[in-house]
Amino acid sequence: MKMFEFTGLKVLHRDMQVKKEERATFPFEYNGKSFSCIFLTDIIPYRLYLTTLGAVPKVFEFEIEKGYKVESFIEDYKMLIEYLEIKYDPKHKFLPFDFFEALNKKIPKEFKVRPDYKETLKVVSKRRKIEEEEKIYFCGWRRNAIGQSVSEKNYEKTRSAFGDEKAEMSRKKNISSCWTDRDDDEELKRLSEIIVI
Repeated sequence: MKMFEFTGLKVLHRDMQVKKEERATFPFEYNGKSFSCIFLTDIIPYRLYLTTLGAVPKVFEFEIEKGYKVESFIEDYKMLIEYLEIKYDPKHKFLPFDFFEALNKKIPKEFKVRPDYKETLKVVSKRRKIEEEEKIYFCGWRRNAIGQSVSEKNYEKTRSAFGDEKAEMSRKKNISSCWTDRDDDEELKRLSEIIVI
């Protein structure tokens, strides 16, 4: 399959590395329609999420391979065309390549904003299976009993919220991340306890 190279992500990532950032968010507009974008580099392969605006947002996920390349394919292509209100044109068929090319030109060259892990989880839960998707506030770690292990959904939630390093450590130590739907029960300071558990 043909690949598209996001040279814009390469430039942005270089600036993120200088600023010691692993996640970035930025806006994008195409055909008068707005998207909120999240770029995650602490997960391999990297991930790029595009979320539509509105009451019922749609989320598009792209796995960014080595060399900042992505398959020239959009899983929910029809949904994207509907959102963008692209009309049939016999002279030019709208292709994923067109969309990627426009996005690539609009990716900022400098890091500006880091996405909140809670916002990231809200977006990721629309594309990946995570445990208890309504619970987005981290509240600690739980050691699994002998014979039990970290579930795949909990692993994916930890990974999406905090990256590969913490997710792999949780699996290695057999501890699951704990979550709540109450913002006043959030205990982000407990995130570092994974090292000593």
